[in-house]
Amino acid sequence: MWAKGNTVTITYTLTRLNRMGSNQVAVWIEDGQGKLVKTIFATDFMAMRKGRKIRPQCCPEWVKAADLENMSDEEIDAISGATQKPGKTVLTWDCTDTKGKPVPPGAYLYKVEGNIAMEQRVVWTGGIVVGKTASTSAAFPLFMPDARKTTPTLLADVAARFSPAE
Repeated sequence: MWAKGNTVTITYTLTRLNRMGSNQVAVWIEDGQGKLVKTIFATDFMAMRKGRKIRPQCCPEWVKAADLENMSDEEIDAISGATQKPGKTVLTWDCTDTKGKPVPPGAYLYKVEGNIAMEQRVVWTGGIVVGKTASTSAAFPLFMPDARKTTPTLLADVAARFSPAE
C-alpha cells in the first residue's frame, strides 16, 4: 500500500505588481496525461464567480483544467485564499487527489499560473517524480500572449521537492 505522508513542496518568489488585472495566481497538479489531480491554491478574487465576471482573463489555463464553472462554492472555498504577500511562497501538496485519496507513484506536473496584467500572464511548468526517494525540480516559464516575456516579473524561481513519508 502507498504510504500516507508523502509531500511535494512548491516554492516561488512573488512580486506584487501595481497593474490592472495583476497578482492573480493559481497552483495545481496534473497527471502524466494532463488531467487535473488537485488544485493547491487559487486567489479568492479569481476563483470566486464574482471576480471571474469582472476579470474573466485571469488564469484561463487553470480555470479550464479545474473546470471552475462546475465547482461548488464549497470546493472553491477549500482551495482559495487571499492574494499572497510578496516574497518567497511555500505551498504543500499532500500527494492526494481532489477526493483525498493518495495518488500512485509516478511523474506529475506542477503548474503555477499568474496574471501579470489583464491578458498578460505566465505559466510555470515543472515535473516532479513521486516515489520512494526524494526528488527536486525547477519549473520553466511560458509568457503569454505570443510567448514574449513581459516586465515586471510576477513569479520567479518556481521549484518543487518531493519528500517521501518517513
